[in-house]
Amino acid sequence: MGHGRTCLSVLAVSLLVSGTALQSSEAIAESPLVQFPHRLVALTTSQDLLATDPNAIARFLETARPAPLSAEDRARVLTALPPDGEVTDLSASARQKIAALTELLRVSGRESVYEIKVIDVPQAAIGLYARAVIFISEAALTLLDADELHASLAHEMGHGYVWTERERAFELGDHKRLKDLELVCDAIAIVTLHGLGMDVSRLMSGIEKTSRFNRKRLGTANNERDYPTLAERQAFARAMAAAIR
Repeated sequence: MGHGRTCLSVLAVSLLVSGTALQSSEAIAESPLVQFPHRLVALTTSQDLLATDPNAIARFLETARPAPLSAEDRARVLTALPPDGEVTDLSASARQKIAALTELLRVSGRESVYEIKVIDVPQAAIGLYARAVIFISEAALTLLDADELHASLAHEMGHGYVWTERERAFELGDHKRLKDLELVCDAIAIVTLHGLGMDVSRLMSGIEKTSRFNRKRLGTANNERDYPTLAERQAFARAMAAAIR
């Protein structure tokens, strides 16, 4: 791994936003409105989602996917990434996990939208950068099993639906809104996993693992107030999982 200030790992650390997610500091495109012909389906707050028919949420996720970056913008994002800090010498097990994640992107219609890159940072972290790159730290790739990685990726794909909202909340320093948007992305992940016939409980088991790992290794995150507590996420995930049964 390179140690200059321009290396990819330094970039990733600067974008790390607590336990499991990476974010860029700028929005590249608007998120779609969550709208059906006869009413507004609220993908705006976690409590709205709990009160919405899960089938309606699933239909929205399928039919109103956020528009991907243009080929030119995507190429610009990828070209601008520093070359150092990316982990390319992966074990056979790690390569299998990445292949499985690529398959999840394929079946979700997002294979050509996101580029997966493994990076060398201290945190166990997975995150969406610039709506074009999924960063996965080597620690997370090792720590999480395949199903937990799938669930984490589903959460990160959820950020695409609320990208502009999150950027706005970040700029305003709206910690309450930032916390709730993480729960919204948890809900999107749970609905996505359920639709694929996958175990929705793997989302929380992965979050629990990364939270314990990062807290033990690095202590309290500087921006922890931007994220719901583990107990809040567990309670919400239980409620959302019960709603989709």
